[in-house]
This record gives sequence, structure tokens and C-alpha cells, in this order.
Amino acid sequence: MNASGKTTKTLVWILMGMLILGLGGFGVTNLGGSVRTVGAVGDKPITTQSYSRALQQMLQSQSSASGGTLSFAEAQAQQLDRIVLSQLIASRSLDYETARIGLSVGDDRLARQIVTTDAFQGIDGTFNREDYRFRLQQIGLTEAEYETIVREEMARGIVQSAMFSNIEPTPVYADTIINFLGEERDFTWALIDESTLEAPLEEATEEQLVAFHAENQSRYMTPDLRKITYALLTPEQMIEQVEVDETTLQQLFEERAAELNRPERRLVERLVFSSEEEASAAAGSIASGEKNFEAIVTERGLALSDVDMGDVTLAELDDAGEAVFTAESGAVVGPLPTSLGPALFRINGVLDAVVTEFEDVKDELRDEFAQSRARRLIDNERDTYEDLLAGGATLEEIAAETIMELGQIEWHSRADGGPSGYAAFREAADRITTDDFPEIIELEDGGLIALRLDAEEPAVAQPLNDVRDEVTADERQSRLTAALTAKAEALAADLGEGRAFASLGVTPRVESGLSRSEFLADAPASLIVDVFKLQNQGDSAVSGSGGIVALVQLDMIIAPNPDDPELASTRELLEDQYRNDLAQDVYNMFITDIQARTPVTLDEAAINAVNTQFQ
Repeated sequence: MNASGKTTKTLVWILMGMLILGLGGFGVTNLGGSVRTVGAVGDKPITTQSYSRALQQMLQSQSSASGGTLSFAEAQAQQLDRIVLSQLIASRSLDYETARIGLSVGDDRLARQIVTTDAFQGIDGTFNREDYRFRLQQIGLTEAEYETIVREEMARGIVQSAMFSNIEPTPVYADTIINFLGEERDFTWALIDESTLEAPLEEATEEQLVAFHAENQSRYMTPDLRKITYALLTPEQMIEQVEVDETTLQQLFEERAAELNRPERRLVERLVFSSEEEASAAAGSIASGEKNFEAIVTERGLALSDVDMGDVTLAELDDAGEAVFTAESGAVVGPLPTSLGPALFRINGVLDAVVTEFEDVKDELRDEFAQSRARRLIDNERDTYEDLLAGGATLEEIAAETIMELGQIEWHSRADGGPSGYAAFREAADRITTDDFPEIIELEDGGLIALRLDAEEPAVAQPLNDVRDEVTADERQSRLTAALTAKAEALAADLGEGRAFASLGVTPRVESGLSRSEFLADAPASLIVDVFKLQNQGDSAVSGSGGIVALVQLDMIIAPNPDDPELASTRELLEDQYRNDLAQDVYNMFITDIQARTPVTLDEAAINAVNTQFQ
């Protein structure tokens, strides 16, 4: 098969997955019989069904900030619904163009594509007409509608293959990055520390400390404080009111028996055959050593993932269970009867039965039940607290009348203690104003809190005496860094006049073959960057960061090794990325050109009607 054919087949397989696996059973309802499209490109309609499927696929493929499924509201906030619509418009633009130039695929090629699609094949690996009809019914398509979609998809794939097939990047892009990444350098360097100075650093005078404190007041500010009063109720506070008797714990234990006590299980793979003769022949090949289980699976056009049953119990295997559960791990048994036909089973592991005694988990069950019960009690009391606040009760009055605890905190971004460990509290503490009335806020553990901003204290400069030790250390470090930098610059000047590094009175360190990605633990963080700024052998520089100062001299520039397999792999990735970027640019320009000469219409009412189905 040529490249065009492979690309087209891949695109159609992607279409199969979108329509059949990810979107089966999803449809648009309650839109009215006349609402069938959300727009069109020329005479190519964008159906409500295709738009809804694309939205569903988008939601299934995205994750929310919390790690769960993305909600439609979150998707709309990120304008993902509009991106989906623009992608559909682009696809239909290509469909319009292929129709305009008379490009299509014949019935024979379309038929071959459909009958070789995995989703429409039966147990024996051949096309199954009933499976075909059933799959299409699941996604609300007739055979004619689906075949039109596939025909257009294949034609679209031919155009895309033509656009993407002969794009070759210039070598300059990859060469530039490879030279940057692969170049290495030999250099000599030395730390310039206080011992290299001609005289010890003198202690700062009071005048110097005062001046340094005044010049760097922003370093010695108090944080912005928000004085907050809060009333807090946590599950731990409520647990004291929860009584758990032995009968309740025993009932919990029995309810969770299936979780706490699990029967023996086997990790099993099952390969089903259409006849007893085929299964017996395969079993004989394995027993004789002629073939292994993996080879038999591959011959059937399957992968091991297709025959993997995971962990199963004896009961789940019905009539085949006894033989499987008496076999050793690694054994292949069968043929054995199954509801799908005779099958071979391979045992990949044995999971022993799990037996848990009540006494072993009694304390854990007690804590779990008490926490759960406490959260329910808190939730039941929530309306009471909200009614008290709505009636004008202060936080102090609520704390006096209920078990909520009153507290105060001077809140800032680095504060700890009290309720500051709760994200909900931190968010509320940052946004509350003195004009806000307290309201009940639910915490992550099921607790409740209400807070009131009493006052704000803006950041102010701390007096010198309050931060004297810190100012003294900072001022000395500032003078020391300046002295070390001046010393290093003087030594660099000596190097520039031809003096040898070893004669400078410092301890030289020689590095060989270091790239830009290297890191030297006790060197200034900027040292490697400064080394690669040097252009000629013998050039020197002073590198300093974080109070550490170093002198460095370039000994040799080493060009990238063209035979380095890692660099060759990197070059290949860069060229592929560049090629894909160019192809995407060509594709975008082609779509833009089509849309510039073709009317594109959208029905916002129909779009909103589909969107409503997801809200």
C-alpha cells in the first residue's frame, strides 16, 4: 500500500474510534424535527449530530483541574466548544473542495475499507453485517449516512496526504539547534572567596547599616495583615457527639464483606476459537513446543490485550473454572467450553484469597463511621448556622450558642496554624472585605467555617533594631560580593595580559567536555551560561550569582559529534516537528483559502440548542 493509502486508512480508523468506541449511544434529543444542522460550508451541512459527537469526544478527552471529567461549563470557559466547531468547519471545507474538484473514492475501495474495520468484525475476524448495522444503530446513523461520512473522510485523507507528503525542512533549523545543544567546552575556573582578598573584610559601621537598611527597605517589610475572626466546626469537634455501638460496627463489617474478604483469583488470558478442531490443533502446537501462546494469538490477528480477562474468580469462569483453578501459573489449559465457543486459557498469576477478621478492622471501621457520621451531623446543622447568621447573630454569639469554636488569626500568604491549612479558608480570607457579612463556607473535610474581616494592616518597613541581625548579614554579604567581584575582575585582567591561571594564587579546576546542560554543584548558577558566551580560546569572564563569585577561562570549543546517536535522534525529532509545523501551516492556509471563496453559515440558535444538551 502506498503512503496515501496508509494515511487514508489511518484517518478512517480514527473516525471509527470516534464514532463507535467513544461516542456509541450518544445522540441529540429535544431539538425538534426541523433542527438538523448547526451550519454549512457551501452545500456541505454541519449536522447537529456531528457537532454533538465532536463535543462529546472533546469532553471525554479532556480533564478538569481536579483531575476528573471536564464539565461543559469548564469547556466553554476555555472556548473549547468554539474550537470544536472551527475544526468541523475546517473538515467540511475540505469536503466541499474535494466535491468541487470531483475527487472521491469508488464503491469497491469504500467497501474494502468498511469490511476491514475491526469494529465490524465478528469473533472469527471477518466482516459481520449484523454487527455493522448494530454499531450504526448505536450512534444513530443509517448505512447510507455512515458510508457518506467514510467516503468523504477517505477523499479528505487523499487531499491531506497530497499536502503533507513532500514537505521537507531546510537543514538550517536542525543544524542551529543541534550546534547549540551538542557543542561542548573545556575550561578552567576557580572560586574567588574571602581568603583571596588582600585584607579581611571589616565589620560594618552603624552608619553603613543605617544606610543599607534605608536603601533596601523593601527587603524588610512586614507582610500585609488581615485580622480575621472566625467560627469553625470540624468533624473532629463533632465526633465527640457520635456514639458507635458494636452492632453498628458488625453491620458495617458485613456490608463490606465483599471488599474485605475476596476469594482466590487467577490472572487469565482467554483465546476463543470457532471450532473444537481449531482449538485442539492450537493446544497441540503449544504442547509440542512448536508454537507458544503469543504466536497463536498473533496468528489470529489479535493482541494479548484483546484476550486478557484480568483477574477472575472460579465462579466467573463457569464450566472452565475448575480446570483453570487447578492449573499452575504459566500453564495453558484447554480447549474448555465457554459461552463464546471452545477456548484456551493461559494462567499468568495466582491471587490468594483475602480473609479479614472483624477484630482486625474494628478500630478502622469505628473511625471511618465516626468521621462519616460527624460530617452528616455537620451537614444537618448547616441550615441552623445559616439561619443564625441571616438573623443577625454575630460569630461570637454563634460560638456561644453552638459547638462552633471562635478564633482569630492575623492572616497573610505565609501564615500557618488555625484554619490556614484549608484551601477554602485561604481563598475566602484573601477576598473578604470589611463590608462582607459572614457566611457559612464548607471546608474540604466536610467542616464549616464563617469569617469576618476586622481590620487590615498594610505592610510597613520594620525598624532597624527589629531586623538588625538580618541587615548586618545582608550588608556584609553585599560588600563581600562587591569585593570578590573586584578581585575576580583584576585577575581576569591578568589573564588577558597572558598570565597563567595557575600563577594567580587561586585553586584552578579543569572541566572537560561540558555541554550547556551540565551543572556544577558549588559553582555560581550562571557559570555554564557565562562559559558559553565566550567566543575564543583564552577568553575569560567573571561569573557571579547568589553571592558566589568565580573566574573562568575558556580552553577549547568542541563542535558537536555528527556520529553521536543521541544527537542524531534529536535531529530526527526536530526535523519531524518542523515538518509537521510546516504541514499544519500549509493545511491552515489551504483551509483559509477555501473559506475565503466559499460561504460559511452558522445557526447560533441550533448551536445553543445542542450546547444546552450538555449543561
